Amino acid sequence: MHSCSSNADDYLKHVEGGAISYTGKIDSLKIFSGRNRVKVQGLIISDPKVSELRMYWNAKRDSVVVPINRTSGIDQIATLVENLPENIYNFEVRTFDIKGNSSISQNVTAQTFGVRYQASLVDRKIINSSLSSNLSLTIDFAAMDLTTGAFATEIIYIDNLDVEHTVTVPVTQNQLVVPNYKIGSKFKQRSLFLPVKTAIDTFYTDFVSKDPQVIDLTYLIKNNKRPFLTSSTDGGRWGTLADWTTNAACKNHGGYGGWDGGCCDNPPGTINLESGWGAPVITNGKIYQTITLDAGTYIFNAPLLASGSGLNSGYTLSDYVYLAVAKGTTLPDSSGGVLETDSSTLGFKRIVNTMNSESAVITFTITQSQQITLGISTTQGNERYGHFLSFGLVKKNN
Repeated sequence: MHSCSSNADDYLKHVEGGAISYTGKIDSLKIFSGRNRVKVQGLIISDPKVSELRMYWNAKRDSVVVPINRTSGIDQIATLVENLPENIYNFEVRTFDIKGNSSISQNVTAQTFGVRYQASLVDRKIINSSLSSNLSLTIDFAAMDLTTGAFATEIIYIDNLDVEHTVTVPVTQNQLVVPNYKIGSKFKQRSLFLPVKTAIDTFYTDFVSKDPQVIDLTYLIKNNKRPFLTSSTDGGRWGTLADWTTNAACKNHGGYGGWDGGCCDNPPGTINLESGWGAPVITNGKIYQTITLDAGTYIFNAPLLASGSGLNSGYTLSDYVYLAVAKGTTLPDSSGGVLETDSSTLGFKRIVNTMNSESAVITFTITQSQQITLGISTTQGNERYGHFLSFGLVKKNN
């Protein structure tokens, strides 16, 4: 919006040589910028003879005429002047009556915006976007340069009922959380700009489709956290995990093993691989699940019991205990560390007693949709035990 000024010399020309009739000027004149156009707005208050408004620009080589139908009161004038290439314009504005008498001129400067301004616009950057296992999509936005005219970002997403939603995020808001996001879908984003606060047209960046950068797929792992469920027990402390495959080597407690119902300082419902204290050592023991994943990069993690060094089991380099991911429907053997070089191994983390509770993490990549197996493969000596609290799986898209 721009202010206007009267031309006093123009008024003197009307009165030189005697009384000359002139019309009342438009009052409260304002011109608003737009996309290759402007909006002219004002009031006709006192002069009933006014019949039209004329605007001149480009040294009067261009002009527009706006008819005015006067009423007995105050008339509001609002009109658009279109097809103005991107530029700064000096407008001369006059009113006229039906006899051709004009008002004194008013001069107003206004700017139009177009392809040059559009080309300068940059979409708001996303710092991180993550889809949790409860289908909640969280998007963290970077700050924007407000001098560009940025004022909002639009996010379009599909929920798990296939309903499309559009959310407008103010530039002052740095995080958006949307519920019930449809797994496997993309969301679209564009940013909105006003070149000046009073502009009549909004400018947009192009819509861009994006995947969540991190997708929590932990729900694909059944029975994935403490208290873990058991499919059977010995009637006392030991049991076998539900939804997991546990091989015979890990069932070293009278045909049961892997699930600990609680003893001493062990919390109930923990995965516990214990050898010794009356139970055989474990050689090539395996506890695992097989799932199908699409091509992509994934992170598989298993926080360890945060007691002492994370595992107070005394695992040494003579033990071969792994968190592992492999192609196919089983895990490779662990004895002698052969798992580390097996052709089916996609990733592994060897567990030793110096680890902390955050270090059992594997990042792996597959190039096509396929079955993969994840879990624990262990060969461990006498009087060893290892606790696991949970398992997580996320997909990275960046």
